[in-house]
Amino acid sequence: MSLVSLLVALLLLCVVIWAARSLLAAFGIGDPIRTVVYVVIVLLVVLWVVQSLGVLGGSSLRIR
Repeated sequence: MSLVSLLVALLLLCVVIWAARSLLAAFGIGDPIRTVVYVVIVLLVVLWVVQSLGVLGGSSLRIR
């Protein structure tokens, strides 16, 4: 993973979190659901980073 792709991924992550916060606030979603949405976003990002670093073997979890 190059530095440029890491920076682009970080920028994309910030946009996704901003959009999630805006949409959750616009629809008035409560804290328990909001927490679940944030946990799902973080888990997807962690899986993507682990796979990009080559720690997670196999092609069953392809997030691209």
